[in-house]
Amino acid sequence: MIENANKAEIAKPNPKSTINSYRSFGYNLSTAIADIIDNSISATANEIRIDYIWNGQDSFITIFDNGRGMNKEELVLAMTPGSKDPEEERNQKDLGRFGMGLKTASFSQCKRLTCITKKKDYSTIKRCWDIDFINKENEWQLLDYVSDNSFLDKVNNQKSGTLVLWQKLDRIVGNADVSNESVKNAFYQEMMNVKLHLSLVFHKFIESKRIKIFFKNEEIEPYNPFLLNLNPKPEMGLPEKFGNVEITYFILPHMCEIGKIEYENSGGSLGWFQQQGFYIYRGDRLLVAGDWLGLEKKRDYSKLARIAVSFSNENDFNWHLDIKKSTANPPIEIRRELSRIGKIAIMKSAKIYNWRGQKTFSETNSTNFEPLWTDEKNREGIKKYKINRKHPIISSLLSENNKLAGKALKLLEENVPIDLILSNQNEDPAFHELEKATDKPSDELINLAIEIYKINVSQGVPELLAKQQIMSSTPFNLFPLINLYLK
Repeated sequence: MIENANKAEIAKPNPKSTINSYRSFGYNLSTAIADIIDNSISATANEIRIDYIWNGQDSFITIFDNGRGMNKEELVLAMTPGSKDPEEERNQKDLGRFGMGLKTASFSQCKRLTCITKKKDYSTIKRCWDIDFINKENEWQLLDYVSDNSFLDKVNNQKSGTLVLWQKLDRIVGNADVSNESVKNAFYQEMMNVKLHLSLVFHKFIESKRIKIFFKNEEIEPYNPFLLNLNPKPEMGLPEKFGNVEITYFILPHMCEIGKIEYENSGGSLGWFQQQGFYIYRGDRLLVAGDWLGLEKKRDYSKLARIAVSFSNENDFNWHLDIKKSTANPPIEIRRELSRIGKIAIMKSAKIYNWRGQKTFSETNSTNFEPLWTDEKNREGIKKYKINRKHPIISSLLSENNKLAGKALKLLEENVPIDLILSNQNEDPAFHELEKATDKPSDELINLAIEIYKINVSQGVPELLAKQQIMSSTPFNLFPLINLYLK
């Protein structure tokens, strides 16, 4: 309390400017609807239904739950901006924090928010915020209004529940005519994005059967970013706890191990590259998906690494949780642990991702692995790819004093199709990543190994050394079976 302070004026915020400022918190349609579902879960709903109708500028979206509902006093409080103290201790299962989500999420997408609710043993009631009405009257005036009584009937037919109705969808529909196919298609695409978003954000709730989310009467299937149903299964690290924070890393199997259909289905809406990194959960609700939080960069070799980080709502302020619950910044002491565990996960991902051509034949215990290609930087710092002259096939070819062979190798090195490779990788990584490894070498490869082996032995190379040279070079090192033919 400030001592010796004289009270002056009460400065009331202007309704028109204030309510319009609530529209700029940075929500998109998916994060806005997720925020409304948070309220449904906090209200102990176990069924939530998302519905929408395209009708040009009269299009609407509804989020309808079977939670405990509200009486009049509770409804008015819920519709009042800043109705809860952010510092108030919350139930562990409460997904709210600021008492702003219903209003800010709704206003970010529409100009008319209607909330219809029924508490057990109470009558169905409704309240409405209409931004056009507030702008005209310049008053914080709630309305006892709903545009169509059929919405009332939906709620009235349940023991309890709440229906949130968004109309005047100016941010995603505007004044579009019902015949405007471009806006119609964009509207439907946005709703499909919502479905994908909800399947990820609430996957733990759906998997544990705590809630069912229906999207146009179709039950949403959970998308678990750690792909626990894959075959082979991801590698899972031991959970590490730091107070109320738990961290667990998951290393996905290499893409070629799971097949094309699973590869496409398991990449998520953004693909394998973008989905790498930390997944931050507040309770079981996902806040941040696939982000290295500035601790690492997204790289191809780290895209098999995904790390679950969970904290309780007691830690909200330590994590700088924002109103729309889509960003969270870990405390310094946790960042150190995240960095350490992140590096472990990346190393494990790189070991799996870069396995091709890196194996050595175990029986030889060779440390002189000879790849077919090597890389080096020139004076300008540009990386160039060279054919390894020490590779047994290349060495045999050049030992014949064939000048044309040397020139052919140099021509290949100077014309590596890097642009084509990168183009194919960006267009569809499956071009390269789904190439299935086989344990059985082709007859041509076996015959080539035998031929090189006989040449080396005829030139006086000891048999064991001749075998080691072949079995420690690409691609023979990938097929231990070849060693049986070298005799």
